[in-house]
Amino acid sequence: MPNRSSTASHDLEKVHVLRHHDPEQLREGFRAMLQSMVRIRTKEVIAIKPNLCAPMPEKTGATTSLWMIEDTVAHIRKRRAKPIILEGPSHIHDFNQVVDVTGVRELSRRLDVELIDAREDGMPLRPLKHDTASRIYKVHMAALSADGIICLPKLKTHNRTKATLTLKGLMGFLSPADRHGFHLRGVEEDVVELYKRLRTRIRATFIDGSIAMEGHGPTQGRPVPMSVVIGGLDSVSVDAVASMVMGFEPEEIHHIRQANEAGLGDMQRAWVMHPSTAPLPVKAFERPRPDSGLRTQIITFPPLSRFLQTLKYGVRGRPKPVVRQKARGVSDVELSRLCPTGAIFPGPQIDYSKCVGCAVCIEERPDVFGKENSRQKLTRIAAELWDAA
Repeated sequence: MPNRSSTASHDLEKVHVLRHHDPEQLREGFRAMLQSMVRIRTKEVIAIKPNLCAPMPEKTGATTSLWMIEDTVAHIRKRRAKPIILEGPSHIHDFNQVVDVTGVRELSRRLDVELIDAREDGMPLRPLKHDTASRIYKVHMAALSADGIICLPKLKTHNRTKATLTLKGLMGFLSPADRHGFHLRGVEEDVVELYKRLRTRIRATFIDGSIAMEGHGPTQGRPVPMSVVIGGLDSVSVDAVASMVMGFEPEEIHHIRQANEAGLGDMQRAWVMHPSTAPLPVKAFERPRPDSGLRTQIITFPPLSRFLQTLKYGVRGRPKPVVRQKARGVSDVELSRLCPTGAIFPGPQIDYSKCVGCAVCIEERPDVFGKENSRQKLTRIAAELWDAA
């Protein structure tokens, strides 16, 4: 996959990799990519598809940066079109909690943009004409009625598919029952079938790698500052380049290879660096732990996943921080500012009713905070469920 020198415009036949350590320059470069790569007509409805898989702030590397969503909304409105934000969190997470913690609800209110839980109001997405596959998936009606889709996935690992980028992220449009079916069948083949049905609706893909995630993604990995945005019109080629940035060979990601073999994209497409003097920022991401998928197959069973959402088990079940014994009594006022949900108080003390287990505090101050052990976790969950009863 050869590199090419960058030019002022963006060649629509290539994948573009933008890298700037200055956040403002990265944002300015992203706006330029939107300007030259995304064609929108007046009065069109464009669905913005970020990654909002869990109630975790963007600094964890799990969810799409708010500034990318905001700039995409601005670009669509500049073309006198209507943007909507459409995403369905993971099966066990409450939509309201996700959009509150990530800040997307406040952003949508400030920008006056409709925010939709894509797990509801599904409509059948049937096989295409001459398609030999017989599966019918239910996708949110807003995704089907929109004139186009702009995907804003994250650059991160995944415990079932090694990486979750554009193609895998399209599962966020599915009904809970279809997600359960995906996991029962192994995910990869269904991801390709879903992309086959949606790819003509996707105007462009821009992968948010400002802060990526390595290790046991999509939610339990570690944040990795990468300062990149990877964009293009061919989602398969964008995902292929993104997988290289993560230290994978594109062929290792089964659904990318299968989509390429099916003629749905070109994983050998040339890429362009911005600025042109920068090398492709390849980092060997820590791989996720092997996962048979059995747990996910069980908890995606729709009645169980609805019950777990009610219990907010997606947050309660995550390992939470504990204050190390030697750090008790530390009066550092900066500790309270570490927590994006305001769960840390002077002492330091942790309000577990506000903590979502994002582990930002552990990453930033491992000398003060550690991860709770199994016994502490079970004791905490039992106490929370008792209080909620």
